[in-house]
Amino acid sequence: MTDPTRLILVRHGQTAHNKTRRVQGHIDEPLDELGREQAHKVARHFRQLGIRGPRLESSDLSRAYATAQAIQAETGGILETYPALREISMGEWEGQMYDELAVSDAELHEQFWSGDPSIRARGGESAQEVAERVYAHALAHWPRAGETVILVSHGIAIGALLTRLLEQDYQTQFRSGQFMHRNTGYSILEVDPLTREILNSQIGQTPHLD
Repeated sequence: MTDPTRLILVRHGQTAHNKTRRVQGHIDEPLDELGREQAHKVARHFRQLGIRGPRLESSDLSRAYATAQAIQAETGGILETYPALREISMGEWEGQMYDELAVSDAELHEQFWSGDPSIRARGGESAQEVAERVYAHALAHWPRAGETVILVSHGIAIGALLTRLLEQDYQTQFRSGQFMHRNTGYSILEVDPLTREILNSQIGQTPHLD
């Protein structure tokens, strides 16, 4: 029996910035204690699912890389890092508190969090730009027949990628929260290695946390 061809998208574990609701973007914030625990949980869960020797590709930011390292320790496989899998750049907002930005930069903050894919934080990227960046990486590194590729990335980056892969409207999905992942939440896509068609999808899974 042929192994399924899978593309698995994993969000990194929790950081202190996640916990305190501080904007991260490209800030290289490490996993906190809970984040490391979450990474080990999802890694053990993947091993229990029978995943062995995947091709692991991670954002080069340490919170994603540490999550990917935990997965590699349980499943084996080759791990490489790619800046293309980074989170959306939040420019001048990085390091600031979400609640404070809602007051100090109210209009732009409201536009951005309405899910308009053309809006960017000052000096940052738009969701549309992130979608193009991560989608281009996914196509260039598409799983071969019977291969499992695990991309370890970030919340907005994964959501934006899913809208491209599943041909959905970004703003609609952003507002619904359907494609948003909890820390170490994951999506499994069974794909055709040649046509790149998505044959089956399980979105935002967290059984290892629940």
